[in-house]
Amino acid sequence: MRSNQVAEFDSIEEVAIEIKSNLDTRTDKKQIAIVYAFNSTGKTRLSNEFIKLDDKNESTNIKVLCYNALLEDLFKWNNDEFILEFNSNSWEAKIIKDEGMDKKIINNFKNILNTKIEPSFDLTKGKVTFNTPLGNEEIAPNIKISRGEESVLIWSVFYTILETAIEELNLTEECNRSTEIFNELEYVIIDDPVSSVDDNKLIMMTLELIKVIKGSNNKKLKFLITTHHALFYNVLFNSFKKTEYKYILSKYDTKLKLETKDDSPFGYHFVVMAEIQKAINNNNIQKYHFNLFRNLLEKTANFLGYDEWQNCVLGDNNQECIKLINLNSHGKLSDLEYKELSNDEKNLFQETFDNFVKEFRWKVK
Repeated sequence: MRSNQVAEFDSIEEVAIEIKSNLDTRTDKKQIAIVYAFNSTGKTRLSNEFIKLDDKNESTNIKVLCYNALLEDLFKWNNDEFILEFNSNSWEAKIIKDEGMDKKIINNFKNILNTKIEPSFDLTKGKVTFNTPLGNEEIAPNIKISRGEESVLIWSVFYTILETAIEELNLTEECNRSTEIFNELEYVIIDDPVSSVDDNKLIMMTLELIKVIKGSNNKKLKFLITTHHALFYNVLFNSFKKTEYKYILSKYDTKLKLETKDDSPFGYHFVVMAEIQKAINNNNIQKYHFNLFRNLLEKTANFLGYDEWQNCVLGDNNQECIKLINLNSHGKLSDLEYKELSNDEKNLFQETFDNFVKEFRWKVK
């Protein structure tokens, strides 16, 4: 399928075959497919069908690494004991134990949420409990967490496994790898990791995911990401501008329509400006908002023919703001999130953003 073409299919199986065929066409560079689809269109079935297409290998090694509702179903919240229970016999539990991933999972969970809540894994019994420090070296043990925090914990499990898989596959010599389980990995499928997660945490999750995918050097590894969330789709869309496969999947009567897209259908700049404006209105400016603002500046500069995005940073304090944007758009995002923004930095961000909106006559919703 070429860009901005529409193809019709009778079943989600046919859609999976089409996307897989496109991903398998080229082996000379990293292949990524991003699919936007409304709920009940068949996103989860698409990921499951995609797995079935490659369920031909009798090896114990993993060929498809998938995040979807089936992975979420491995975890169950016990509201009587305030414990997140999971299947201790699953391969996920085994790899976490064998590779000692529990500490990395905990760190990723805390970084995404910017929280002091401390998960504790019992990999033998298949249980996760949550504690939080109260100060004065006191700890509140076995606390109840929110549905959003539960979702982030499950995502952190998958994300840490993915992170480890990519690190291992980046080692070209298999003899140097700490595990063989990922040696035959070809496909990473991610279906809507946004359940009960607010937009602030979602953006953090997305930026970290983008960083890991871009860090993959193994050209045989292919990615399929599906979502119904416009902001999630837009951030991915604009971070992988050179990605050949960006789709909109819709359903009309008995037909499924798969449309390839050159441009995001949601107006990325309007979605992101609304997100930044909401953060300003709620006095909740975070470091990653500088990253989003820089993306807006880059797109605006490109549209207007400017050589550099810095030309779009206006105001008497523009040089100081440029330094802040550069600082908060690079480096390790998780480290930056723990350094609280000062009031002066927040005020400077708001002032510069307001100047940007007024000068270029944007209408922020």
